[in-house]
Amino acid sequence: MRSSRTSPRGRRTIAAAALAFLGLAPAALGQVALPSATPLDAETLTEGAALAREAAQQAGSLAALVGRGEDAATVAAAGAAAIDAAERALALEPQLAEAWNAIALVHRQFWRWSAARRAYEQAYAIAPNDRAVLFAFGWFNAFSGRHAQAIAMGERGVALAPDDASAHRDLGIAYAYAGDAENGAAALRRCTALDPEIAVCHIWLGFMLGLLGEPDEAARELALAEALAGEAMNAATTSSIAHAYSRIGRAADAARLFARLERLGREGVVGAGSWPLGHLAVGDVEQAYAALERAVAKIEEREPDEGFFNLMIIKGNVLQNPVLDEPRFVALRERIGAF
Repeated sequence: MRSSRTSPRGRRTIAAAALAFLGLAPAALGQVALPSATPLDAETLTEGAALAREAAQQAGSLAALVGRGEDAATVAAAGAAAIDAAERALALEPQLAEAWNAIALVHRQFWRWSAARRAYEQAYAIAPNDRAVLFAFGWFNAFSGRHAQAIAMGERGVALAPDDASAHRDLGIAYAYAGDAENGAAALRRCTALDPEIAVCHIWLGFMLGLLGEPDEAARELALAEALAGEAMNAATTSSIAHAYSRIGRAADAARLFARLERLGREGVVGAGSWPLGHLAVGDVEQAYAALERAVAKIEEREPDEGFFNLMIIKGNVLQNPVLDEPRFVALRERIGAF
């Protein structure tokens, strides 16, 4: 059985992939390394394992390309290269969980969710204690509405690494998607206690505190997340925090961040998925609906989007916005990742 220890180089590889997966700049998330089950340094990897590591790196780079708004041909080529490397790895060593995980991440980016699930299941069957697999497959289960599985994987991650903030983050977010704000807040408080510089934990703790009727505490957490992210805060994070402010009655903060989103739109990339929450934050329901329609059309063309995580927040209606429970919005939400 492989050791659960990981080389520094391996931890850096997994950390980089995790940052890309989360759609956040390193400064926004904090330097949280997610261990891999692979204990070998790059210099001593087998040929198959080296190809699997290459595939994992390429899958992480794909998310970065999407976040920067690279053209469709460049993004498609990057995805194909990652899958090619993974498939060559598996031809040599079929039991490489890292290769299956990379394939799953690429399929997830391109909205090929049935294929993604099959690849995740292969990775999990091979390495159920690999925290990189638990991280990616656990979140995917949360996105897919398979909450019991997501929570079980989050709990397994915490059992494997009880003092790692990222493990508590993943468990807290699994509870959040399941609609369990109390347990979600508890896990996310543990995350921030272990590492107070992980912005995403403050964001999601703010989400949960808002749902628990604690708007002042929620606002403090969201403000901490903003401060940690600083100027590196991307469009998806900006719009999700704006929406969270609106849900706790902080209209001025929501408007301030929507103005920032508009500026980001003029200066660079704002994905289709980042606009709906932004418009909801300032009460523009019709613009939110039109933006979500555009995002869903993009999804159904299998085009990756910078605002992926906001689309997941919308799909699960994590912040329980009643607008998103209107029938016309529900019809669109049901088309997000529904294949």
